[in-house]
Amino acid sequence: MPEDKKPNEPGSGKTSASSNAGAKKEAAKVAAGEWTDRKKPTWRKFPGPPGAAAPLRVAFERSAYADVVAHAKESLKAEICGVLAGDVCEDDDGYYVDVKASIRGSAAKEGTTHVTFTQETWNTIHKTIERDFPKLQIVGWYHSHPGFGVEFSAMDTFIQRNFFPAPTQIAFVTDPLGGDMAICFNTPEGIRHLDRFWVDGREHQAKAPSGEGADSAQGAGAGAAPTRLQEDLRQLESRLNQVLQGLEEQRRRFSGTLMTLFVFVALAVAMYLGWNIWQSYTSRLEPPKINTSFIPVPIQLGDKTILVGLSVVEWQVPPEMNAILLKLEKAQREATEKALKEGAATNAAAAPTNVPTPKP
Repeated sequence: MPEDKKPNEPGSGKTSASSNAGAKKEAAKVAAGEWTDRKKPTWRKFPGPPGAAAPLRVAFERSAYADVVAHAKESLKAEICGVLAGDVCEDDDGYYVDVKASIRGSAAKEGTTHVTFTQETWNTIHKTIERDFPKLQIVGWYHSHPGFGVEFSAMDTFIQRNFFPAPTQIAFVTDPLGGDMAICFNTPEGIRHLDRFWVDGREHQAKAPSGEGADSAQGAGAGAAPTRLQEDLRQLESRLNQVLQGLEEQRRRFSGTLMTLFVFVALAVAMYLGWNIWQSYTSRLEPPKINTSFIPVPIQLGDKTILVGLSVVEWQVPPEMNAILLKLEKAQREATEKALKEGAATNAAAAPTNVPTPKP
């Protein structure tokens, strides 16, 4: 693969003549065929806010984004490169790219203003993706511009058009010193830049040429607004999207909590009903239990005598029909009357006699 050459002077913002000539020369040599590795998009909800406005939505998983940033910061004097692995997904708003992993171009030839994907680099990349990410596909590539901005050079766009030609394959460039990032992708009209992407559902800003980024986010009428106003509107929109994303996460958590409670309640009700059904079924099959304290009563059946055990659990007899209770009540009444009579006689005998003595 050809070398990715950058401006001769860092920060100059100009592409060298050798880069343009090299790009034209390589374009004459390389015959890039139509993209044939088409996989059916995966139907999956976009991890960012619903209705996110972008020509192509790009979502990074946190680990993949952190790996790319860390790789770029490991080399502050020479460029690095690698590929992005993930899925092409679809939801109600259209297609989007879900980046799940990054694979480093460990055998690439790195320079201060260029980087080269060698054959050894591609062999390593394909072995890694087959071994570690067999279900993912290459959805783009990345490289760094240490210290001279994130503007795509002619060679960068040449690589993107000819070696990553799919409409859902992106080019990601980062400046580890400045902290800026940029993303471009292929369209029938040519290379187009994105002014935003999402990491773990959170919106991040990307550098885009003046006018193009505003067009992708605000529409054709936003190009006439002052640059400062455009930036303020973009930041405001980013903040609003983050707030909406936070509210959406809260709603999901609340819904998940309610669903969990509903499941627990449903399981408890099902277990209660099942226990009652099981109890009613098994109780009919159990034999009657006989009390161990019972009175054997002989019963004559024909010429056979059978002992039946009887146990008195409770009785209710009217007082007038219970002779024993009547006798006990009569005896208590007589004993009470007798005790009263004896007490009266005793008191009369013990009382002093106050009879006056007659005078002579």
